Amino acid sequence: MLSEYGRDAKILIGANALGQTFLWFSFFIMPFYLKALGYDMKAMGAFFSAQTIVGGLFFLLAGHISLRLGYRKTLLLSALIGLIGRLLQVLALNTTVLFLGFVLVGINMGLRQPNYNAYLSELVPDEMRHEAFSKSFGLGTLFNSLGVLLAGFLPGYLMGLSLAEETAYRITFSLSILQFVFVVPALLLVRDVEVREKRIKWERSLVLKILKFSLPSALIGLGAGITIPFMSIYFKLKFGETLQAISWIFFFQQLAMGLGSFGLPELVRRWGPVKVITSFQGTATFLFAIFPSIETFALAGAVYVLRAILMNIIWPIYSSFMMGFFKTEEKATANGIQQAFSTFMRGVGNSIGGTLFAVSLAYPFYATALLYALATGLFYAFFIKHNEE
Repeated sequence: MLSEYGRDAKILIGANALGQTFLWFSFFIMPFYLKALGYDMKAMGAFFSAQTIVGGLFFLLAGHISLRLGYRKTLLLSALIGLIGRLLQVLALNTTVLFLGFVLVGINMGLRQPNYNAYLSELVPDEMRHEAFSKSFGLGTLFNSLGVLLAGFLPGYLMGLSLAEETAYRITFSLSILQFVFVVPALLLVRDVEVREKRIKWERSLVLKILKFSLPSALIGLGAGITIPFMSIYFKLKFGETLQAISWIFFFQQLAMGLGSFGLPELVRRWGPVKVITSFQGTATFLFAIFPSIETFALAGAVYVLRAILMNIIWPIYSSFMMGFFKTEEKATANGIQQAFSTFMRGVGNSIGGTLFAVSLAYPFYATALLYALATGLFYAFFIKHNEE
């Protein structure tokens, strides 16, 4: 599957996939872990906001740091910071220590993704970029699905051994540290790519390109922040289902996204990236708008899985499409700014979502659907003329 890529690209994609097992694992289990520690949804929103806002700040710095250190060293620094953050979250000695853990994980998030995208885009030929990004996403998502099942079933198993709820969730969450156990050694094996220009020429055309990618991302981030971090808790509150039952929804979501992403490059070749992105996002927006009216757990689970596939499967194409607009020295900075817009707004959305869910289980979805619709329209208007490029 990865044989056509060079050694370093294969190592990078493989390590990212293994690490992803415990990235979505930590995302899925986090609300339940915090609940077991005694925190309510408003406090969860504050923690999530802190992480995402700090991540947004470091998205802005990601390109600057990689121009000084290189992509590989920046990714290695990011992983070490993330490892310390996860350890603090596992220890959770008090609210301050837990909060610091969220801050450090936010730094890891802000430095990692822009530099991973930029690094990978430099390791593969331009004509293979869509495929490389889709395969990286697909493999990571397949491993994510395994992590979700583990997170769903392990706490119940441990409590069945007469462990206290808090202890069972703490032990389960501690496995999230394995994300960095896979990533750090891999980053010690790969070689960096040369970035000849150490400074970016901030011309008007560059700023406009970045803004055109960043504004739709900001709206998507705000909408996602309102609802997505609370989805596992939503299913429990709305339908009273067990953690094990809920974990199957997220398992099938990740499994289907992983498998579907391998076929996406062919669809992009036929339709063009802009039409694929906007048609998928538009359909997902409609599904989120009708989501609160669904009254059965099975149907809600199926619709959520389909919505998640449509909304998330296109992100590697979005990132790959974006990378094609920028020079080597601009890529990490441009991607970092775009993700900073998204992340800052996601952080704002986390707090709004915690407040809205405390009032109604329906309002957050309507707000998210409206924001997704605006973002899809903007992206189409900005880039439809580049659909065939």
